[in-house]
Amino acid sequence: MLDNIIAAIGLVFTFQSLAFACFGVIVGFVFGALPGIGGNVAIGLLIPFTFYLDPVVAIVCLLAIGKGASFGGSVPAILLNMPGTSQAAFTAIDGYQLTRQGKSKKALHMALYASVLGDLLSDVTLLLVAAPLAMVALKIGPPEYAAIVFLALLVIGAMVGSSPVKGLISAGLGLALGTVGRDLFTNIERFTFGVRQLEGGVNVVPMLLGLLVFSEVLVQLRRELLGKGVHADGAMKFDANSPPLSGRELRKHLPAILYGGTIGTIVGAIPGLGATVGAFLAYSEAKRTAPADEPVGRGSLRGIAAAEAGNSAGTGANLIPLVTLGIPGNVEAALVLGAFMIHGLTPGPFLMQQQGPLLYAIFISLIAANLLLLLLGFGFLRLARYTLMINPRILLPIILVISTFGTYAATRQLFDVVVMLVFGLVGYAMRRAGFSPIPMLIAFLLGPILEDGIRRSLLMSGGDLLIFFERPISLAFIALAMISLFLLFRRMAKARE
Repeated sequence: MLDNIIAAIGLVFTFQSLAFACFGVIVGFVFGALPGIGGNVAIGLLIPFTFYLDPVVAIVCLLAIGKGASFGGSVPAILLNMPGTSQAAFTAIDGYQLTRQGKSKKALHMALYASVLGDLLSDVTLLLVAAPLAMVALKIGPPEYAAIVFLALLVIGAMVGSSPVKGLISAGLGLALGTVGRDLFTNIERFTFGVRQLEGGVNVVPMLLGLLVFSEVLVQLRRELLGKGVHADGAMKFDANSPPLSGRELRKHLPAILYGGTIGTIVGAIPGLGATVGAFLAYSEAKRTAPADEPVGRGSLRGIAAAEAGNSAGTGANLIPLVTLGIPGNVEAALVLGAFMIHGLTPGPFLMQQQGPLLYAIFISLIAANLLLLLLGFGFLRLARYTLMINPRILLPIILVISTFGTYAATRQLFDVVVMLVFGLVGYAMRRAGFSPIPMLIAFLLGPILEDGIRRSLLMSGGDLLIFFERPISLAFIALAMISLFLLFRRMAKARE
């Protein structure tokens, strides 16, 4: 590991790497601060353009967007009670109360420090545990790998979205789309319907942009046209003359930041849970352990510290299952997985073995990006009021144009622009019907891995399905999957009663 770290340092501290990390953080600030937009839209928009960058620079830039958006979402949450991201909703509870008390600067400074420290904790954890976990993963064979992917898809499908059944249907559609193209073993065309451009499968770039960016633009435009948009009509209630956060106040709430970051790291490492769950659990723990003289929920810095650390810690932690097993834990990790694939890299234990310096360069760059987040954050707070005043009716069409050009720039085929538009309409229809497109996207990316594991296992056993039950690790994961299904249907049955 030490050799990889030494080799990685030379890849990290270059002008290009640091410049694009700064760019990513700033873009994340802006998109995170725009209510209803979010950093995932920005990541999706920039993925096609990172094709022309070095893999380390490209992936760090995308991850830096996630870091900036995580903090950026807290700004409208605190100042306007309009969370820029879903996980910032818990920051808004105490943050807006402090703004009404004339303590907006304290609240924003605490959100920044907690975001940076929580994120830093998860990045250091990633740096320390990635190699040992990858070594363990190298001992896993096709049956175990197939069982792990099956469990991950089941959990993600059941937990992401408004309904477990709809989430599983969405994941099923993604698995079906993953079979389009030539067979992995026989090279025979499957479900291409004679379309030459589909022989290599559905391109991941137009699918990403269509499902996540184009569909989101349509949803937001509909809200604006119906007068239900969530943008600010005036300047934010930021009192530049209010007292800043003191060192004593920061030290007092360090324990809340640390346990919030720890909870967020653990939650972020589990596929399907995400930053919102991390923020909720961290905030709940802060409320449970709050002293009587500082009730969380009525304008407490403690609540902001725990919630922000909890949601930001997921940025590094959600890469743990991605780089060790090739399984994205949430939509941001799925987008990053798409970026890896664009650069010809397949995350998993073999990537750690073959491209160790590259991965450690990404890990170290994430730690450096946290320091940039802290430095740039104070400047962003002075300019944030103007970000929130951008009219979505101007911004959203611009995003649509950029996504169209981005798709064409990545593939140079008009066919893929049409594919993006089709998936945009599909994603919009899914959202309107209560289906989340995220399980569909993740299942599409993991589908070939699942198919490869199952078919290799059956080749090993001569077609005997018992191979999945004879090996302890695969049996354990299949048992977990069955238990999860049982609990899911049991909960659904109780809800109908």
